[in-house]
Amino acid sequence: MSYLVLARRYRPKTFKEVVGQSHVVKTLVNALKQGKLSHALLFSGIKGTGKTTVARIVAKALNCKNLQDKYEPCNECLNCLEINKGIYVDVIEIDAASNRGIDQIRDLIENLKYSPAKGKAKVYIIDEVHMLTKEASNALLKSLEEPPSHVYFILATTEPNKLIPTILSRCQRYDFKRLDPTLITKYLADICQRENYEIDLSALEILAKEAQGSIRDALSLLDQAMAYGVKTKEDLISAFGWHEVTLVEELAKTLLERNFKEALKLAQKIYQDGIDLVYLMEKMTEFFRELLVMKTFPQESRFEFQTSALRKLVLESETEEILLIFQILLRDLEILKKSSYPQLQFELTLAKICEFEKLVPLKEVIQKLDTLIQGNFTGILSHNLDQSEVLSPFQDLNIKKDNLTWEGFLEFLKEENSPLYPLASSLPKPEITSEEVSIKIPSKHFFLNSSYVSLIKEKLEKFFNRRLNLEFLEESSKIFIEEVKERAEVKSILKIFSAKISYLQPLKE
Repeated sequence: MSYLVLARRYRPKTFKEVVGQSHVVKTLVNALKQGKLSHALLFSGIKGTGKTTVARIVAKALNCKNLQDKYEPCNECLNCLEINKGIYVDVIEIDAASNRGIDQIRDLIENLKYSPAKGKAKVYIIDEVHMLTKEASNALLKSLEEPPSHVYFILATTEPNKLIPTILSRCQRYDFKRLDPTLITKYLADICQRENYEIDLSALEILAKEAQGSIRDALSLLDQAMAYGVKTKEDLISAFGWHEVTLVEELAKTLLERNFKEALKLAQKIYQDGIDLVYLMEKMTEFFRELLVMKTFPQESRFEFQTSALRKLVLESETEEILLIFQILLRDLEILKKSSYPQLQFELTLAKICEFEKLVPLKEVIQKLDTLIQGNFTGILSHNLDQSEVLSPFQDLNIKKDNLTWEGFLEFLKEENSPLYPLASSLPKPEITSEEVSIKIPSKHFFLNSSYVSLIKEKLEKFFNRRLNLEFLEESSKIFIEEVKERAEVKSILKIFSAKISYLQPLKE
């Protein structure tokens, strides 16, 4: 007799044996107990989570001759045994991928009127139902909504979003969850115990993680591992060629250290070993996603590293750094999939991450902003503050009569520690006559958009005891941009943040 793979040998035959889908099982069991099972069910979820298996159990529960507790099939009567073997005439399984046309659906509808040949109900299990053509789906609608009393439809799909809304509205939908790696690991350990096969728990954890929530995939991988004779994690990595498990951590370490030289060496080694770059980039992206979760929920994370040095490096790294690397990897992964030069694109991604200058933590940026706001530029950077909160009322100005110059006015503002000083110092030197103070100012000067124009005007007129006359000059954008770069507050901001201006765009009027 040919070997029966683990996924088929240990396929659940009762509701109690179903793993990880308690929310679906509980609802179906209650419906069966109360005799309120819908005639059209839709099972959706990723591959290998038990959709078809649960559909067969429901079919057995509807036809079993010795039903246990009003819902659990006995798996001993002739009907149950034939359903398990897939030869029961009243349970019809249809693969919609190969029977997707309207002619096949018409044949199905034509047979609905006939009573069950052997059991109590006819059950149609339509797998991958989203593959049906639009015409075939529409032909099925009436039968789904008002089938004969002895007919039940169970539709299974991995892509429910591709079903037409009218199909969805006629079915009770059950979403099968992606299984947790911890649950899969426990299940695999139980299978190994039944098989009298010894294997390290760490190896089973890797298998569970690689299955990505699919218990069928996990069992298939375990089958392969058992055939190879895997006992330890090292055996598993060697057997499957999963050197990426350790390679990903090596790459992560070089990226967090911004060690471009070491990253290029690893990239060359990857090229020589012929490792699938798309698969490797996917694993790196998943790894940094796990790091981001670990940084966000440090107490709840059970993430384990191969080396303690990397764990220490991750804990010392800022969340912003990890987030940036995660973003770049996720974006470049899509580019890599379409690239004609995957090796070059992969190296470019590593270079892009390593050559970024050290990020300034957000809390440090906030501290610098607080320092800036508390300094002389409070008025300019706090346009939204009420003027009465920023500036104190005018008091009598003790001004020396021999100091009625523009420099004297600026010195007065500076000594007063007024937030108006940097704004006033950006203005061109005025012409002072016996009647007025005349300032020729470019029409695009930022001073004109300030909320403190009237305050400066009032203070200046009181200082000189003359009226202020503003003359507007037309000026090119280039001259205006150069003038902005020379502003005192701009220079101060650049100094505080160790920054430089790479581009300036004048506002459109």
